[in-house]
Amino acid sequence: MLWLPLAVALAVIVTVFQTELRENYPAWAVLTAGAFVTVVGLALMPRFSDIIRVFADMAKLGDVGSVYLTPVLKTIAAAYITSFGVVLSREAGEEAVASAIELVGKAVILLMAVPLVQAIFVSLLGLLDF
Repeated sequence: MLWLPLAVALAVIVTVFQTELRENYPAWAVLTAGAFVTVVGLALMPRFSDIIRVFADMAKLGDVGSVYLTPVLKTIAAAYITSFGVVLSREAGEEAVASAIELVGKAVILLMAVPLVQAIFVSLLGLLDF
């Protein structure tokens, strides 16, 4: 749990630099924000694998196949990636680009959720004997 206070402290330091950079060098402010988010994301990668392992263990325990688990994990990943792009675009002052990323992200999430919705629908029909 030591990584959380460390990440917050680093975020405060980056924020202080960001205020100065944003006034004089706006492009560097965006690059600094992107670098910070990338470093924190890479530092958390081992934790993500632990989370995925927990989801897989729960799916095994509940006898749930990858038909259900894979779309859920892909949807979560798409949401995080979309959020990252939106935040960086807004940081750069590109509201239209951020809105476009949000729209594309929602469409991709909807497309990834279709197999899950189909599987739930088939299960419901099976329960109702259709």
